[in-house]
Amino acid sequence: MSYAGNSNVGFPSIYEDGNQRHISQSQVDDLAQHSGKNVKGYRPQDQNAAVNEHYMEESAKEREEAVKRDPTLAAEWHGNKPHRGARIDKELAEEDAAELKKKDQKQKHNITGATHF
Repeated sequence: MSYAGNSNVGFPSIYEDGNQRHISQSQVDDLAQHSGKNVKGYRPQDQNAAVNEHYMEESAKEREEAVKRDPTLAAEWHGNKPHRGARIDKELAEEDAAELKKKDQKQKHNITGATHF
């Protein structure tokens, strides 16, 4: 939570609280344990920035993966209508997924149904 909006100095809209959050030691330990990124070597005030940076990188990776799965998401997130190419790509991907699912079901049915040669 940022209290910069209560300041009489400067414009409150330009302040961000990204590096001002207090991160508990358990979050720092959890990050070091699960991600392999050790931030314990940083100064305490820099640990918060390093942990925030790591979480921002994770969310950016998740967004990139989501856009790879659905090419229309990027435009929709920005409040725009997806362009024609992205809509076609999405339709083709859905058709391919449906065909693969149908083939898998057919193959499973043929394997389980084949009792003689």
